[in-house]
Amino acid sequence: MSIERILILSVLLSQFFGCANNIAEEPVEDCSETESFYVETIAPIMSQNCISCHSGPSSSGDQRLDSFSSVYSSIATTLDRVTRDQGSAGFMPLGGNKLTEDQIASLQAFFEMDCE
Repeated sequence: MSIERILILSVLLSQFFGCANNIAEEPVEDCSETESFYVETIAPIMSQNCISCHSGPSSSGDQRLDSFSSVYSSIATTLDRVTRDQGSAGFMPLGGNKLTEDQIASLQAFFEMDCE
């Protein structure tokens, strides 16, 4: 092996191992605050207004709203539906009354929480 190849190989190896050792670990997101807010505030709203239709394997619209992860992943859609005018197309809860401003504000706050 020529000296040039050895030098190139040395540089490449040092860069590879140097970079591999300098990669910062992804910070672990603490979701405990978001999960607590869900349990204390959001789950009761869902229980009272949504899960009678949106739970289990045959949930309406193939939309489950009976767990933290299912609500968290679909909160944007849920907010869209509950903020529509009562009686308009896609309004939720179907056949029910519009959620209170406080309930909608709680859903909005949940939407704005970070938890990955």
